Amino acid sequence: MADRERVIAYRVAAHQFDRSTTDAADLRVFDLGLQDSERSAVPALAARLDRVPDLDAFTLTWSVRGAPHWHRADEVPALAARLWPLSDADAVTRMNRPPVPDGLAALHEVASALREVVAEPMTKGEASSRLTGKVRPEVTGWCRGCDATHVQDPIFRLAVLPAGLRFDPAEQVVTFVPLEGRRGVPDVSEGFEALVADYLRLHGPAGPSEVAHYFGAPVREVKDAWPDDLVAVSKRAWLPADRIEAFENPPEPEVVRLLPPLDPYLNARDRDLLVPDKAHQKQVWRILGRRGALLVDGEVLGTWQAKAAGSRLDVKVSPFVPLDVDMFAEEAARLAAARGLEEARVS
Repeated sequence: MADRERVIAYRVAAHQFDRSTTDAADLRVFDLGLQDSERSAVPALAARLDRVPDLDAFTLTWSVRGAPHWHRADEVPALAARLWPLSDADAVTRMNRPPVPDGLAALHEVASALREVVAEPMTKGEASSRLTGKVRPEVTGWCRGCDATHVQDPIFRLAVLPAGLRFDPAEQVVTFVPLEGRRGVPDVSEGFEALVADYLRLHGPAGPSEVAHYFGAPVREVKDAWPDDLVAVSKRAWLPADRIEAFENPPEPEVVRLLPPLDPYLNARDRDLLVPDKAHQKQVWRILGRRGALLVDGEVLGTWQAKAAGSRLDVKVSPFVPLDVDMFAEEAARLAAARGLEEARVS
């Protein structure tokens, strides 16, 4: 098996697309968190499970890169310290470079103030308005959409988890709820090495550059924090020791799946490996009008879009190569059922 074929086969198995897992909590994607931007979580679960459960046992909050992710509830309190920036430079980078030299102190200040403000369920708008006067002006800015001055959105998002807050998913507008037994705002990063290992188990073999890109951190900081107990499989790629055997003999990636935009599989940072053709990359990772990906035996062979028409889900596929669209009928039906619709049509 060629190097690229081996990596792809390993990743398809690591993402558990074979649907052999019955408990959502056992899915490896939850080790890093399951992103739920643009309703991406349900179709991502449908690609990995026979039945998509409700997510009552999981916690939704802004975490990795300030994006909304579902996490195992018991892992959320410790996650804040794991995701805490590694240095002032790292904090400034993750906060989208506000004009502050002391990035860690600035983020700590915002998170501490937000923790104080949100002592009970509160909408984002109310929390934001109460927060502005409690932090230094360098982390705030005028927002034309809100017609107000408030903490810049990337900084606000990064502060939510350290402040010990989650979302109430039942609310139509973003509403924060204090975590039960929430901890104080972290002072230092603790456990980032475990996140590196989790990334490599799911998206490896890979190196510091891919990990840094995924977490939004500077490559230099990630290199400095690189774990010593990883196994190098090439000059630039590593795996945890407990995944070497799985990498050496992965099963054939014989699956057909409709991956949603922002599916964890597509969030690996070595896009040239996943989709070698540059023109196809632009279609899979569109900036506007995101589309899902057609995964066929480990290869991304096109994109898809879907919309509900009454009780039916209409799925339109746009393959990069000639494909029989009927091969996606079962997956479309699964996706429709996961969205509470009665049937699906593929065209």
